[in-house]
Amino acid sequence: MVTIRYKGHRASGHRTDGGRNITFHPGEVHTFDETNKRYKNFVKKLLAQSESFEVQSEIGTGSVGGGVRTRSKNGRPKKHLGKSKQATKKEVKPPKSVIDKVKKPKGLRKPKRAD
Repeated sequence: MVTIRYKGHRASGHRTDGGRNITFHPGEVHTFDETNKRYKNFVKKLLAQSESFEVQSEIGTGSVGGGVRTRSKNGRPKKHLGKSKQATKKEVKPPKSVIDKVKKPKGLRKPKRAD
């Protein structure tokens, strides 16, 4: 595999041996397999034009910064009860006599008229 960067100022198109058209834009990087029969002679032609094309050893920069800060907050952690706590925590219902004695709220009521 060979990586080639186009150094020209205008877009240029080239036809490979397999019949595929490849358009090179300024500063664009392409990777070709020089052992493939479709690209073998094509890569040789490109490398012969050293004023327009150069071989890249590495793509990108060696050291990359810390990235872009989006100022987003982290999500809040969810409380998780383990299996042992869930098994021991059971609903305890009060006896029926206590439920009957507790006054239930009647909701929104209109006041009685004093007519």
